[in-house]
Amino acid sequence: MFSQKPSKKRSNDFMDGPDAESLLSDQLQEKLILDSPYERSKRNGRLNILLHIAIISFYGIIAILLLLWAAKLRGTKCACEIGAVYSPAKTAVEYQKQIINHKVFEESNFKGMPRPEVDDAWENLLQSLQDNDIRVQKQDLEKANLKSVPLNDEKGGYFVTLDVYHTLHCVNHIRKSYYSDYYHNPNPVAQQREHFDHCIDLLRQTLMCHGDISLHPFEWIDEYRFPWPTEQTEHQCRNWDKLVAWSKEHSIPNLEGPILTHPTLGISWRGDEPDWATGVATSRSSFTSPFRK
Repeated sequence: MFSQKPSKKRSNDFMDGPDAESLLSDQLQEKLILDSPYERSKRNGRLNILLHIAIISFYGIIAILLLLWAAKLRGTKCACEIGAVYSPAKTAVEYQKQIINHKVFEESNFKGMPRPEVDDAWENLLQSLQDNDIRVQKQDLEKANLKSVPLNDEKGGYFVTLDVYHTLHCVNHIRKSYYSDYYHNPNPVAQQREHFDHCIDLLRQTLMCHGDISLHPFEWIDEYRFPWPTEQTEHQCRNWDKLVAWSKEHSIPNLEGPILTHPTLGISWRGDEPDWATGVATSRSSFTSPFRK
């Protein structure tokens, strides 16, 4: 009366017979192949290749970033060259392009006949000499293979200056000697000549030491048939303001008193020493040694 319900077993009839056995056999064979040492080795090989590619890419990116950083650093700071002389002021060195003026007849507050503007310009420039009494530490002198006079105060350290200030002092000394009728020098003529000769030879040595290799081109000018040197040249220069700022940061504000004491002659500056040039008693704030005058 009622039709017979299909057996659940009938729903799985497609799994029965040779086809099911063949399918199971294929799956088992595929599993055995995938689990074989050869296939595992091949899969591991691909993973190793991908891992090596990732590692090489990572280090390649790091290398590129380091090269870019080094190139940027070289653009503003001088890399220490082989045989370079150590100075703690190298931390302040920043290079920049700067035009140097060679014009003969162009006015400047640093040249020409003595006048208040010229004196003010040189006074402001050399005012930094007051900040060139510099304190460095023992390790700085050791790195530079130097010895110097110790400072006898709570901060300790040693007394040095930056050599560029000595060179500037010499330039100003020669300038004043050229206008000796205006800038009277009370020292004996023989002593003055010794000082001039010293300054001239110091400038020679300094210029040859730095050996500026900037190119100086020529041009044609009217009514002169020989090449004429151009009036402006571009140079790689150290940022002067940064050097002055470094000097101020490391300067010794006052050298009077026992901070500098000669081993046998006692305190170097007591505050009543005569000026080297005038013989008039003066304080350390206005006193200038033969190194500076």
